[in-house]
Amino acid sequence: MRALAIIGVVFAALLSHLLAVSPARAHATLVASEPADGAVLATAPSRMTLRFNEPVSPLVLRLGAPDGKAAAVQATQERESSLAIALTQGLAQGTHLLSWRVVSLDGHPIGGTVMFSIGAPSASPAAQSTGDPAVSAALWSLKIIFYAGLAVGVGGSFFLAWLAPGIPGDGRFIVATTLVAGLVTTLLLVGLQGADALELPLFGLASRIAWETGLGTSFGKTAIAAAIALFAALFTLDARSRNPRHLSLLAMAAAGLALALSGHASAAAPQWLTRPSVFAHAVSVMFWVGALVPLAAIMRNEAAGAVLTRFSLVIPFAVAALVVSGAALAVVQVEQPAALLTTAYGQILCAKLALVSLLLALAAWNRFHLTPAVMSGAESSRRTLARSIKIEIAIVLVIVGLVAAWRFTPPPRAVAIASARPALVHIHSAAAMADVTFEPGRAGIVQASIVIMTGDFGGLDAREVLLVMENKAAGIEAISRPATKGSDAIWRVLQLPIPVAGLWTVRVEVLVNDFEKVTLEERIDIRGR
Repeated sequence: MRALAIIGVVFAALLSHLLAVSPARAHATLVASEPADGAVLATAPSRMTLRFNEPVSPLVLRLGAPDGKAAAVQATQERESSLAIALTQGLAQGTHLLSWRVVSLDGHPIGGTVMFSIGAPSASPAAQSTGDPAVSAALWSLKIIFYAGLAVGVGGSFFLAWLAPGIPGDGRFIVATTLVAGLVTTLLLVGLQGADALELPLFGLASRIAWETGLGTSFGKTAIAAAIALFAALFTLDARSRNPRHLSLLAMAAAGLALALSGHASAAAPQWLTRPSVFAHAVSVMFWVGALVPLAAIMRNEAAGAVLTRFSLVIPFAVAALVVSGAALAVVQVEQPAALLTTAYGQILCAKLALVSLLLALAAWNRFHLTPAVMSGAESSRRTLARSIKIEIAIVLVIVGLVAAWRFTPPPRAVAIASARPALVHIHSAAAMADVTFEPGRAGIVQASIVIMTGDFGGLDAREVLLVMENKAAGIEAISRPATKGSDAIWRVLQLPIPVAGLWTVRVEVLVNDFEKVTLEERIDIRGR
């Protein structure tokens, strides 16, 4: 009873934390920086600001100088979703690269690079990722075991406590083994999460900072809740346990909470829908999948008919909850149907849906064809149903492998936010210069904003400005649009068509006066849709 009380107190604390979590939108994305990416400044800035679409925590930030040397810089939380970086005085003339790595609210580390130049751009080495592929492979592999520990272990203990209590040959050993494997994996995943966040190699698990970082991410809360669930489920398998049903309920609730505390889906908005949907989806999956191993084992027992009767009465409700919650999460994450085929996340989802459909068809065959035969006492039907359930288990394992791969694929919502980022090009000559910003910075109909200055960063009152875009490699000749000057002295082209992604030539023709015209030309990479 003391162990049950301790588990209950910790679970209540985690539940309170979940209810108090502030709203978030999706997988974190950098939406703006100051200075802007690609900006050219007359003087060195004293600070930088990174603004994201949701709260983040800084991990590693390094500032690369024009000479190729890099130094660590510190970031402070300026606002909920902004980081401020103080810069040293006297930054050298030329191009600087800020390489940043943060952890988002969904527990996943993200990184990128912001480039700015002082005076004029210079050659600068590109920022390179030092992430270890072995860490990613280990994360994927252990995630499969982690999910199996929750589904087969926690779900199986719930099934044994409520639907098949006291029946011999019930697969209890397999359930216990997956629970122990889940506990070990949960611990290892904390360190791997930290190593991945810090871009440490696999042997970085030997460092304390990897474990502290992993525990400090949202996955740390998931790991605590999952450990509670796995321990509680283990207690239910003890023949001396006085409250196996109560403990199994606690284990299911803690496991559902664990998956709702981190991950792409749980961090998406609206959280009043997504977090309960993740919880309901996880619990319904655990009930269904957790029943498979015990059911396959019990098919050797004459009591199989009674157990199947009880299971058949409940499983339709679990499947309904699974389908409804899964559909809600898919709509939130995918947004546009086209993303099912054009993004890695959507393609994995399509593969998962195909396998789930196959699983549902097989389950329906078992429920409406084989189950009645087993209930009638036919021993051959029990063997046939046991084989069919084993096929279900194999399909489930493939689905779990696909779900674990989502760890490395941002959902389409996040991709859409990233694709909306502006693209900026700085064009500099002795006579004049221009900063041209395209919003969004991708193919389609965009708005172009042009800031015109003299070659030494002074003001330039131009008479006319013409923007010309060319992509001869794609067979697209000049697209010319006159710009209109706004009250803020910024020239704009409101409806500029950029038909395809790729490397475009940007030409800005500036009519300074009746006798002087300056032409500025540079190339810019426009992202795809």
